[in-house]
Amino acid sequence: MTLLCVPLVGRTVEEMKIDAAAAAAAGGDLVEIRLDYIEGFRPREDLPRLLHSCPLPVLVTYRPNWEGGRYDGDDATRFETLCLAMELGVDYVDIELKVADKFVDFLSGNKPDKCKLIVSSHNYESTPSCEELANLVARIQEVGADIVKVATTATDIIDVSRMFQVMVHCQLLSSFQSGCSTLLP
Repeated sequence: MTLLCVPLVGRTVEEMKIDAAAAAAAGGDLVEIRLDYIEGFRPREDLPRLLHSCPLPVLVTYRPNWEGGRYDGDDATRFETLCLAMELGVDYVDIELKVADKFVDFLSGNKPDKCKLIVSSHNYESTPSCEELANLVARIQEVGADIVKVATTATDIIDVSRMFQVMVHCQLLSSFQSGCSTLLP
């Protein structure tokens, strides 16, 4: 099943609420709320406001700057925020492979069944070989991901071909997004 996910990168809660309504009106299937884009983000105040009126299922991402995001704080604060999002009923939470094992330990088995954990890896330089991609998928699955996300930078058709080969090999293709971002359950 393919879903159209609309990223929300507004600088305020109000901008994101407007963008979520526009995403629903345009036919989006879910929204990705990028918490790291909100200026002066206050988790306990802002998350309930964002989620209460959201017309679509929600994926929450709080991406650190070391993985291409804008969050520049510590992991404990970020993990607490992602747990709060789960408690508030989000459908998906995205965590980076580099810290996924720590996040899973932080959860201590308290992840709501409704919420799916996306473990992601981002390569902004290139698309690795098929063997490297397959090993990456295996590492992501090993940490307990409900959904595997691999985002690479494709510079030619061969890079795209590698992504498709890995998806076919895994026989777990659920979605393919532009920019060679792959979600595998």
